[in-house]
Amino acid sequence: MTGRSSRLYGLALAGCCVAVILAAPSAAAAPASTVRFAEAPPPAASGAGSWLWPVSAAPAVIRQFEAPATRYAAGHRGIDLTAPGGTPVVAPADGLVSFSGTVVDRPVLSITYPGGLVSSIEPVIGTVAEGDQVLAGTVIGSVASGGHCSDSCAHFGVRLHGEYVNPLALLESLQRAVLLPLEG
Repeated sequence: MTGRSSRLYGLALAGCCVAVILAAPSAAAAPASTVRFAEAPPPAASGAGSWLWPVSAAPAVIRQFEAPATRYAAGHRGIDLTAPGGTPVVAPADGLVSFSGTVVDRPVLSITYPGGLVSSIEPVIGTVAEGDQVLAGTVIGSVASGGHCSDSCAHFGVRLHGEYVNPLALLESLQRAVLLPLEG
């Protein structure tokens, strides 16, 4: 390249970088109120408290839901449940299989439900296909290996209108807290 074409190339590259930076949304610049992670879906829209556990009757929760501070921050966007490889996985509620396949290095199964809810369970080798209607309690696959936990757990995540929520708020066997008045 000549000196002039090299300078023009450099200016064009710098201009593109500035355009990309200005066009990209900035989580740091966004007001805190625009970045939210709901702890629990609204009961009326979600059927909160009516879902089944996706593995066994009430597995141990190995790792809890940890809402990240911002959309792109570290966190744990679901719960990890005890489930050895081969454990049957059931649909937690009536829905439509929206994905069954591999994501990066692990098999994932996602189900879409009325009201804007989507669940994902991994690692799961699905016995259902994308587009299949499933009923709560129907076996949809089995726990496989891969993912971020050992070969003895399944990760269960739920999104409400694209925002991650705590799946425990949807499960039927979870006892709700009851606040009692102070005495005396």
